[in-house]
Amino acid sequence: MLEPQKSKLCRMMLTSRMILSPEQQKHVCEGDLANYMDYCPEWLKSQGDENKNWMDLDNMMTETVSLCRAIGRKYFIMPDDPDQLERCETIEKILVMLMNTMVYLINKICYAPNSPDGNDYDATYARSRFVTKFDQKVPQLEELITGPFIMGDSLPVYADYLLYACLFDINVFLPGAFEKAPKISNFMQKFRAYRSPIRRWFKSNDSKVGAYIRPAVPTITTLLPEASMPGDIH
Repeated sequence: MLEPQKSKLCRMMLTSRMILSPEQQKHVCEGDLANYMDYCPEWLKSQGDENKNWMDLDNMMTETVSLCRAIGRKYFIMPDDPDQLERCETIEKILVMLMNTMVYLINKICYAPNSPDGNDYDATYARSRFVTKFDQKVPQLEELITGPFIMGDSLPVYADYLLYACLFDINVFLPGAFEKAPKISNFMQKFRAYRSPIRRWFKSNDSKVGAYIRPAVPTITTLLPEASMPGDIH
């Protein structure tokens, strides 16, 4: 299970709430955020094997969305308005689909550690498979971003942090992924430049190292049993 303080996204969100030192963050993570899975949205909960998202190979996105929501609720950056919350949830669904597609391609389709001749990761092939999925979702994300942030020119909500983190990791995997998407490009630029305390995070060394959620290379060496997998991504 994801440990909150090990999540770069979590550390960014806490820094933006002026929870700055590792000791302060540890206190919050081991206290108020210890039961973050209680905030898992209904749409993401598994009701059994028949509707489990097998593409979430390590359960990382399920846990990350839940953690993001827990932080959002604690620090009042989660909308109370039903329409705004629905917009955030729609973005969550798109991001979960994209991130799970990326990790599935990297760790299962284009790299198979349980295959006798599948130890070579083909990054070019993985990117070529992913770009078609991503390009399909870009117009939806563009429509959902009011601009510059999800809810407009206002305080970023929890889903803005999730959106930034996912797009950052996707851009590492697929450089230039959203350069032709003006709203997404503007969102990324404005989020990084947003007034303190978020800017404090981007000036830190912590912000410059590693993936926010998932790296763009194979990392999952223990895969689900073949019988449980849904098959290829079409």
